[in-house]
Amino acid sequence: MDAARILRNAEGCPEGSPNSFLMNDAFRTRTDCRICGSTDLAKVLDLGSTPPANAYLRAEQLDQPERTFPLELHFCRTCSLAQLIHVVAPEILFHDYHYVTGASTPSVEHFRRYAAETIAPLITNTHDLVVDIGGNDGVLLEAVRDFARVLNVDPASNLAGLSEARGVPFMARFFSERVACEIVLEHGAAAVVTANNVFAHTDVLLDAFNGVRVLIGETGTFVCEVHWVGDLLERNCFDQIYHEHLCFYSLHAMNWLMKRAGLTLVDVEIVPTQGQSLRVFAKREGVPSIAVKNLLALEVAKGVTGEAEFVAFAARVSANRDAVLSLVKDLKASGKRIAGYGAPAKGNTLLNYYGLGPSEIEYLVDSTPQKQGLYSPGMHIPIVDRQMLESDPVDYAIILAWNFRDAILSKEASVRKAGTKFIVTVPSVEIF
Repeated sequence: MDAARILRNAEGCPEGSPNSFLMNDAFRTRTDCRICGSTDLAKVLDLGSTPPANAYLRAEQLDQPERTFPLELHFCRTCSLAQLIHVVAPEILFHDYHYVTGASTPSVEHFRRYAAETIAPLITNTHDLVVDIGGNDGVLLEAVRDFARVLNVDPASNLAGLSEARGVPFMARFFSERVACEIVLEHGAAAVVTANNVFAHTDVLLDAFNGVRVLIGETGTFVCEVHWVGDLLERNCFDQIYHEHLCFYSLHAMNWLMKRAGLTLVDVEIVPTQGQSLRVFAKREGVPSIAVKNLLALEVAKGVTGEAEFVAFAARVSANRDAVLSLVKDLKASGKRIAGYGAPAKGNTLLNYYGLGPSEIEYLVDSTPQKQGLYSPGMHIPIVDRQMLESDPVDYAIILAWNFRDAILSKEASVRKAGTKFIVTVPSVEIF
């Protein structure tokens, strides 16, 4: 079916596909798996009821009640997708989005390498189109635009100016099959479609992946990065669990989804972003590489496709909280001052699950200007510029963006030399 015909058939219909939902104010509760449709879902971890991890507060909002939503991880016994069944309305989560890729030096470096090493070899001429789904402030496509046409499709309209300032056109939409058809009719099919740490956020997956199939045409390539659930389990990365992250993929689950959308998973790499992520390559037609076959076998061997490993994971998460609270209690009892380093969304999962607020953590330093002057959701810890570590030093700083630990420890060598020690709580508790 061509793009024009799909659009004609979709006329008058909302974007996305219907699902089995029970409505409840600003969130809805799924009763089925968003990949395979099975209702055989097991709750394996309960992190309580928390506010959205990116719902930072202004000072005048601190006395107002915050909306909180259940944060529970469920496991599909049919396709192995780990997922949240409580879905917060996307309009709440994404339209005023505070995460900015360009504020993280490691992320910028990662996407520049990604552009040169992964996208460039797939481009044949400067007329080729590269579409980045959920491209944020356009960092990846800025490194692509000199050798291809580019388009950033992202619902966070507040990021449009940042993207366009990088020379990257911005389409403020939630990606769907309908949006894909609009792009094809206006710009033609894409040689490459990328989606990085995006489909963890997507509830109506089949509609989005059908859109990818339309957008890459007969010969294009889809490249997708998602946090690997094997890393979530092995390294105890429960801070990745927050309302925006609806899905935690095994390669088995991703392969199931690709097949449902008429795509073929042709290759896979494990890359060191967000701990460990899957970088998968798909086309309309192709043959899976030996890397795909090997990783599928490894997942079975590690227990990633079974419920038991998730139950053991939940026990480790509980033990981690006990260890962190014991350490913080001892430090405060001895008169030590503690701050937090970074105010990422994942850090808010940690702070709310641990129950650490201003009485334990005096402030959070963060390099993102949009976050400075705000307060963390749930715990209400003030967010300040990192210079505070020098002007009002503390004895300990808890690194909340633990995946950038080495870069942070190197960057803050002078602060450490002056006496501040750094704590990492995930994957395990360590002091540097």
